[in-house]
Amino acid sequence: MATTAPKIADEDVFALTETGKAQLEDAQSTLSRQALELLVLIDGNVNAAKVVRLAPGMKPAEAQDWLLALLGGGFIRPARPHEGLDVLEFSGDPDTSIAFLKRLGYYVRIARPPKAPRPKRPGAKRAALVVDDDVDICALLTKYLVLEGFEVITAGNRDAIVTALRRPTPVDLVLLDVKLPDADGFSVLERMRAHPVLKDVPVIMLTASATRAAVLKGLQLGADGYVTKPFQLDPLMKAVHTVLGLAEPEAAQPGPWGRGKPGVSSRAA
Repeated sequence: MATTAPKIADEDVFALTETGKAQLEDAQSTLSRQALELLVLIDGNVNAAKVVRLAPGMKPAEAQDWLLALLGGGFIRPARPHEGLDVLEFSGDPDTSIAFLKRLGYYVRIARPPKAPRPKRPGAKRAALVVDDDVDICALLTKYLVLEGFEVITAGNRDAIVTALRRPTPVDLVLLDVKLPDADGFSVLERMRAHPVLKDVPVIMLTASATRAAVLKGLQLGADGYVTKPFQLDPLMKAVHTVLGLAEPEAAQPGPWGRGKPGVSSRAA
């Protein structure tokens, strides 16, 4: 990414602008996976050298280029002195990468559009697989997705997941929890991305695993979206439409299922 901005110094510290925050909170991101991974690491406290070091799968020069691009695009800005200390005060040593990455309470709703909209099979509904062992969450999402015109399949354990993913016609979307009784959502995602038939199926991680490390892992493994619990139905459906390359859902308009709908909470998953 070409840019005329000066080189970023190792000691420089950045914070998100409102534009940058919107990329992590608006359920529709225009940024690449690499740019989103760096945005996840920016919080007004950690310096550029550490951000570059923590950037998953990037060479230092590449991470520097992306930081420059984010700065030039108005997604990040120089942080004010001590701006980030309030969010790190319970994380232990603020200079410890593990403490930084594993800090709890990092809530995002990220969704990236595909290069081209996924075609709908003639005469068939789009099929969505909801993977969650919370029956209340499954019931609610099923009701809402059916209203949006989806055929819905639910799975709460390993056998049910395998059965759903082996169906003759692949599903069009997966909403995937991370912690299940006998399976790990990240492992499911990794296997899907290595499968010749399932590798391009859009996957949104929908989970209470709300740490920077978890969000980064989901993005790096190929998730198209990451929405942390408790979630709002309206932004979640916006994320669903985004990853499928569809128009804005009607549910985003005011109404019984539109904006103002209370958030959906669950036990830690």
